[in-house]
Parts: sequence; C-alpha cells; structure tokens
Amino acid sequence: MIANPAETDVFADYGAFLNALLPQAQGFMFHDRHGRLFWSNNPPDGSLLTDEYHATLAKLLQHGDLPGEQAKIPLKDCTAFLIRVLTDKGKLLGVVTALADREMAGMPYQFCADLLAPATRSLSRELSLRMHLLGATRKLKNHGGEHNFLSALAGKVHKSGRWEDAIHNVLVLCMEQFSLDGAMFLMPERNQRVVAGSRPADNAEVELWFESMQDLVAESGGNAADALAKRQPPNARARSRSWPILQEGHLVGIMALSRPGKAPIWSTHTVALIEFAVSTIEHVLERNFDPLTGLINWPGFETALDAACGDLEDQYTLMYLDVDQMHVVNDTFGRDTGDEILHRFADILNDKLDGHMITRVTSDSFAVLLKSVELDAAEELGKEVCKALKELDYSSGGQIFRPSVSIGVAQLVPTEDGFRNVLAPAQIACQAAKDRGRGRVEVYMASDDSIVRRMDDLNQVGSIRGAIEAGRLVLFAQPIVRLGGADDIANYELLVRMLNTADEPVEPAEFLGAAERYHLMQELDRWVVNKAIESLVAKPKAIDGRVLQFAVNLSGQSIGNEQFLDFLSGELDRTGVKTERLCFEITETVAVANLKKAQNFMNVLKEKGCHFSLDDFGTGLSSFAYLKMFPVDKLKIDGSFVQDVCKNDVSRSMVSAIAEIARVMGLETVAEYVEDESTLKAIREMGVNWAQGYHVGEPMRLSYVLGESTIVDEVDIAEVDTSMIAKLPV
Repeated sequence: MIANPAETDVFADYGAFLNALLPQAQGFMFHDRHGRLFWSNNPPDGSLLTDEYHATLAKLLQHGDLPGEQAKIPLKDCTAFLIRVLTDKGKLLGVVTALADREMAGMPYQFCADLLAPATRSLSRELSLRMHLLGATRKLKNHGGEHNFLSALAGKVHKSGRWEDAIHNVLVLCMEQFSLDGAMFLMPERNQRVVAGSRPADNAEVELWFESMQDLVAESGGNAADALAKRQPPNARARSRSWPILQEGHLVGIMALSRPGKAPIWSTHTVALIEFAVSTIEHVLERNFDPLTGLINWPGFETALDAACGDLEDQYTLMYLDVDQMHVVNDTFGRDTGDEILHRFADILNDKLDGHMITRVTSDSFAVLLKSVELDAAEELGKEVCKALKELDYSSGGQIFRPSVSIGVAQLVPTEDGFRNVLAPAQIACQAAKDRGRGRVEVYMASDDSIVRRMDDLNQVGSIRGAIEAGRLVLFAQPIVRLGGADDIANYELLVRMLNTADEPVEPAEFLGAAERYHLMQELDRWVVNKAIESLVAKPKAIDGRVLQFAVNLSGQSIGNEQFLDFLSGELDRTGVKTERLCFEITETVAVANLKKAQNFMNVLKEKGCHFSLDDFGTGLSSFAYLKMFPVDKLKIDGSFVQDVCKNDVSRSMVSAIAEIARVMGLETVAEYVEDESTLKAIREMGVNWAQGYHVGEPMRLSYVLGESTIVDEVDIAEVDTSMIAKLPV
C-alpha cells in the first residue's frame, strides 16, 4: 500500500490538515502497517531518523501502544511523536509521525495525540476505503471494463471535495456502466438527497421503500444488515430497484437505480458490482459523517471554517460544547446510555441550531459555526441548548442522572493562517463554563481574568513537561512536628515547585492548576515519587540524625490510574526502600470521588508497608461515615478549622471532635496551618498528635534537609518567594 505520484495531491490535503492542528510541526510521515514509508510531508533527512526512532516504530507496529512518553523520540533538530492509526474496528493501518520543533519538545505525548486526533481519524477512513477498494478489485474476477469501473469509483471519490459530489459521481458512474435512466441517493432523517440522470425514481416512492426497510429492521429487532438480507428479492425485470445504505450497522439511507423499460434483467453479476458501489457510498458517509450522531465530520467542518475565515463580508461566531461528566454516565449506566445521550444531544443541536454547521470534535465535545449570528444571539441559542438537554433524565438502580452541557462562545476572528487555532477562544470559554459550575454558557472576553488564566494555562502545558525534562522542578520539605512523646522521626511533607527558563520560581497555583486541568498531574506525581524514594534510599536520615519520613501528596488522576499504581509498586520493589518511611496523602474529596479505586490503591500499598494520611479532613459531607472505608493511619485536619480554632467555637468543636474520633479509632491527627503559639497550644490541649505550619517550621529545599546544600544557598528563592511556599497539593 504505497502512494503513487497521482495520489500525492490527495494526501497533501491530510498534510495540510495535520499542519493546521499542529502549526509548529516541521513535517509529517506515515508508515504503513508493514513499516514502509507510505506518504510524507516535508520529512527530515533519513539519516536523522535514529535507531531509537526505528525501534520505537517497529514496537508500535508489532506490539501495540506504548506508554505515551515512550512514543516520543528526540531527534537532532526536532522531536518525533509517533501515533498509531487504527480502523474503527481496531485494525492497525500504520503510524503517523509528527516532527515538532524545539519549542514544542516539552509538549506531553497525549496532548499531541489528542490535538491530532481529528486528522488521524480522517486519515484512517481514507486508508480504510483504499484497502476496501483494493480488496474488492482482487475479489471480483472482473473483465477489463469492470476493472475500469472499480478504478473510476476510487478515483472519483478521492478527487471529490464535498461528500455530495462524491456520491453524485458514484451515481453517474453507475448510470454509465449499467445504461441507466436515473439514480437517486436519499437520507430522509438527515434531509439529504442526491439525484443524477433524467428519469430517477419518484421521490415519494423511494421514501416508501426506505420506510418499509425501517419496518423490517424494527420487526426483526436485530442487526440491520441481517434483517435486510432476508427481505423478498425484487423482480429481476423491474424498472427501478433499491439498495439500503448502512452506517455502523444502522440503516441511514437508500440508493435507487432506474433503467429503460427494455433493458436486460438485473443479473447477479451486475448486482454484485452495484453492491460494491453501495459500499463505496457507505465509506463516503463514514469519512464525512459521525456514525453515532449523524453530524458532519471534522474535514467538512474544516472546509466551512476555512471558507468563513476568508469571508470578510459576513459575521461568524463559534460555539464549543462539552457534555458534562460523560465518564460518570459510562461508568454508572453503561456506554449504551452514554451513546444515547450523545445521539439525543445531536438531535437537540439539529433542532435548535438548524441551518448552521455542526460537528462532533471528540467523544463528548462538539463545535458549531454560526453564520450571521452575533455574540449575544449566540449566547441565547446556547442557553436554549442547555435548557433542552437538562430536560432529559436517566435512572438506574435508584440513581438519577440529568445530563448537562458546558458551552463556550467566541467570535470568529480570521487570521492569515486561515482556520488555524480559531477554536481556541471558544474552547477556553467552554472550560470557564465548567469551572463556574457546568451546564452554562460563557462568552470569550479578553478582559475576563478566568479567560486570561485559561489562555495562560495553554501556554503553561508545554513548559511543565519541559521543566521535568530540563531539571527545573524543585522539591521543598516542610516539617511536621510531633506534639508529644519521643521525636525520633524527621517528618516532612514534600512540596513541588517549578522554575521557568530564567530559573525564576513559578507560582504553584499557575502550574499546578494547568497540570490538573490538562491531565499532567501523573507526570508530576511520578517525578515527586521518584525523587522521594531516591532520597530515602540514599540518605535514610536527616542532617540531625533522625530517621526521615516523607509525606507525599497524590492527585486524583494518579489514584484513579492502574498504570500509576503499577509504576509505584514497581519502584518500591525495585529500590527496596523502607516503605514505612513513606506516607501518601490523599484528600478526602479525591478518596470519596474515586471510592473503589482509592480503596484498591490504598490496600495494595498498605500491604507493602506504606502509610496513608487523609488530607483536608473535615470538609466533606460524610467525613466520619467514610472513615472506616479507608486504611488510613493519619487524619490531616483541614487548615480552615485550625486557623480559626482560637476564635471560632464551631472550628474548635470540629477539631476537638476529629481528634477524639481519631483517638478512638487508633489514628493519629495532624493539624496544618499552625501559624502562632496560641493555635499550637490549643491543638496540643485537644490531643492533636502532630503540627504543621510556619510557626513550627517553614518549607526549605529538600537538598538542605539532606545536607546537600547550606541554608545560604536557599536565600535567593526562600526570601523572594515566601508567598508561594504555602502548602499546596503536589
């Protein structure tokens, strides 16, 4: 399956599509499933492709997916991101390589793969169709004229820009090959119709045929293809004959062909060739329409977007929509219910936004191009969509779910680069809608602080990974002091900090917020865990001779990921670290939200000897009820109660109650944010076991705790950055 020169222009379109999604790329390559270079767009000198690159390519082709960052290979002047391309049924087609410039070298692998997903899906459909045509040509033992017919089908489909033109070309070729009077393609539920010839079948008659096919499928209650295969064969001498059009096993349309009255009968061989033409139409639909929702696919939307960017006379607005918490639906009610919600949501979009271009971008996100619609009007349309979706509800086993959608609206601003990056403002506004409660509409405003922060987040994504690779992450350690008994343990909580390229500290809220929103917390957690274990193995005692014990925060993204648990277990076994010196802190909210996964995570590591602390305890609605469900050793009382313990009776009662319940259950307590002597005295009187806060010990570089640097070395950061060394989750 190697591209020939005549096909170069076809695949150049995919190169442009890939480049539009990743403008910083230096080039792209596609290797087929046999490892042969099938197509390339500005590839590097072959000598620059290292042995590591070729080995990784071979692994992806032979063994399947690799952990993300292992499919990211540094080359001399760029970084290669290798992404597998699969058919809808999971069959391997090959591997796309994106060659990113140095500025994008820090971009996480998964972020790049998600960014290029619309293009790789389109490329998958293109290659699937080519394989289908090749297979059919080999299967049919045809004569020269029939071979020309099959080849013409492939050529016409590939050279057609619009899906309607592609299907029209198929109909015309059928008319020429079989001497027909007319041909018609109809998708009644999508209100689409394509006609060729002077005497096609009557439109009303074709609709009746389609309805009878629908009835047959409904009566069978099974697969549409199986049901329709059993229908009564039509009269071989009939003037008109119809064929069902299927997509993902569902009946979506019909093709009707009409011939002169004295034409030969519909022979078996003729029908076989026509059925191949039908399957070609089905592939055209797969390339251009989302099978679940029936909405136009990204390439068609991209064409409209590009045209809008060049239209200086009209006004366009973009809408980006993300159905909230679809993972909850899939986990609780099953994927069938999730698919039904997405299908019904598409119906709502077609109803409320009729006449505008709508596409499904990813599994649960959609985009709309609104023509001649101002921002205010677009916002109102978005509110109507939100309201309509909220009227649906689903229940199972006593649980009720009412779906909602977060919507971002932004004015389309044409650029010299055409449609590149124009979706970003609407996406940012959509994320702001999620931040502000979900199920709402937000309009992109450059003056909105939250919007500005989101744009900064996008810029921060690459720098986080770059900081990990370039060694610009720093660990600080804040003491946790025992309030009674022997203090032979040097207990510290580890806090991760990041330096920018000028070695200046970055506010924790900035990079941690971006890492959380763009799913980079596992990267940070892995780095911290590795450094913690390395330190405990290399120097089991602090500089004052006491045994070291580290408290390490873990994010919800890591707790809910089995690969992270495997990684952590593997590191504990490999290094032989004394596991009792590690205490993992998990917030109460994260533990409850990931109940089963959190229980499994804790139980596995508890058996290895690790300790656990439930962080921010006291803020949840069911704190005490959930306590017995987790194998924790310590409760870390939320700082909001500790700070007010001398001023607020409710806070004092809360801290006292937590300390007493912990004592009864055999657990220890830690009070964070101890900022003065009166607070320290109060929590000691209440029976709290440990204290943490600026009054008992400020954060300092871990290197100082380990005796690898002097306190003087830390002045440059510690003095100018005291505001950023507040306790934040890693």
